[in-house]
Amino acid sequence: MQSSFQSPSVANLPRWLWTTAGAVLFVLGVIGIALPVMPTVVFWIGAVACFSRGHPALARPILTHPRFGPPISLFLAHGVIAPAGKRAALLAMTGSAVLIVVLSRSIALTAAALCGLALAALYVATRPAVAPSLVGEGYQSRG
Repeated sequence: MQSSFQSPSVANLPRWLWTTAGAVLFVLGVIGIALPVMPTVVFWIGAVACFSRGHPALARPILTHPRFGPPISLFLAHGVIAPAGKRAALLAMTGSAVLIVVLSRSIALTAAALCGLALAALYVATRPAVAPSLVGEGYQSRG
């Protein structure tokens, strides 16, 4: 028997929903500027991805930001995370893991959170540090 249910395509979501999601992620990134325990670039990568589908003009100020624009652009174009960014992300994840272990009262939630952090750390650690198009051109990644 063939099911008539079709899951909705993410690409077909309304523009206002993409723009709203981008705005929420952008605000979380702004909070990350003030609170060192919150990442900024990760949320702004998500914001740019959402804004590019909902309201592309809102993505441009993030991509042209002098400090955050270049790493976001490199990640979106090539999956690159600079060595300094990797160190900061892995250090933050390690600190989060320690806090989870110390403060959590649930073994199951602790295990789930640590597994999630371990997967995120593996992803970050295995990203290239230099864009493939820049390899062999004398490019030195800042670390």
